[in-house]
Amino acid sequence: MSGDPVPLDPIAHEYVTLAFGIDRLVPGFVDAYVGPPEVKADALAGDAPEPRILMDQIQSLLIRVADADIVGSRVGYLAAQLEAMLTICRGLTGESIAYPDEVRHLFDVDAERTPEATLQVAITELDAILPGTGAVPDRMVAWRQQFQISPETALRLIAIIQPEIRQRTLAFVELPEGEAIEYRFVQDRPWGGYNWYFGNGQSRVELNTDLPIEANKLTDLLCHEGYPGHHTEHTLKERLYLDHGFGEHAIQLINTPACIISEGVATLAEEILFGPKGAISFRQERVYPEANISVDPVIETRVAAATGALRGVAGNAALMLHAEGRAAPEVLGYLTGFGLMSEANARKRLEFISDPLWRAYIFTYHAGYDLLRSWLDTGPAAERQSRFRVLLTEQVYPSLIMRWLAEASR
Repeated sequence: MSGDPVPLDPIAHEYVTLAFGIDRLVPGFVDAYVGPPEVKADALAGDAPEPRILMDQIQSLLIRVADADIVGSRVGYLAAQLEAMLTICRGLTGESIAYPDEVRHLFDVDAERTPEATLQVAITELDAILPGTGAVPDRMVAWRQQFQISPETALRLIAIIQPEIRQRTLAFVELPEGEAIEYRFVQDRPWGGYNWYFGNGQSRVELNTDLPIEANKLTDLLCHEGYPGHHTEHTLKERLYLDHGFGEHAIQLINTPACIISEGVATLAEEILFGPKGAISFRQERVYPEANISVDPVIETRVAAATGALRGVAGNAALMLHAEGRAAPEVLGYLTGFGLMSEANARKRLEFISDPLWRAYIFTYHAGYDLLRSWLDTGPAAERQSRFRVLLTEQVYPSLIMRWLAEASR
């Protein structure tokens, strides 16, 4: 497959240089780079830049972007990305930024709290559904334990799941010949799974074994990280750079509006492939027999529907921790009580939202899901995959999707 780096135009060159400058001060900000290696080498040469100098350069580039004779989508996309970069640099200077404002300026969405009343409705529903007696969190933990599998079993299941989800993805998007994913198990990470994109359609997906691997979540995880999630999106967005000269897509950045799109796409991925109930049928027929798991599909369907309403619990916990100044033990109790997590899972989630790099990122998952699903829902069900393809292949950003939603509601 052809994927040799192409030159960056002046605006993209400056954007990439600034991104690497921030990465020197915030390691991990640059998630992937597939552009000309000499641009990266030049950006990393010499001393690390001062945050205030970076701020001046970002503001200057914002003005250039607004006045540039470039495709309109690039103007909006770059402006949103640069606003996030400016916000990061503001924090690096020591400026105190309220947590909701941090989320808004990083991701182009609001840090909205999910009402506890909404969560309680879901918990009450689960109380009526889950087998056994006793507290709902304890019964939820017991429910999840029946799906736990070893890494060796997970590898066998991956060999069943991946070909299926890749084939379903290829039914509505075209991927380059030779694209591939390598899977590895890792430990001591704040996340459960991660996609490392290397360019030319090549990814490594790492699965964290600090916590148990659950067979009922494995299809979703592989869709999220691979087909038609992160790997698919990264592969297709790279074509915006290689085929159209949108050099800003030669680099992937953490804590920017692009992450709302990326995580929204990934969180919707399983649903897009299988529909609202097809994933459970697939697991019952193809996945569980290989793992010697037997579960009532009716109960599984109802549990899955109810737990979906708890998607915003981690965002609430992050607001408690960072906006309200609540102590870690109280936040941990919230995660176990409203998120129905085991203490080990809750501690891992608390670790994630406490990490300086990831503390605001938690909103990308449910905010991205809600935003993109709202837009998908404005079209006919028969067009759902073709509309999802737009999210995978075109240059979109949160405020653009919001404009599309506003236009659809007129």
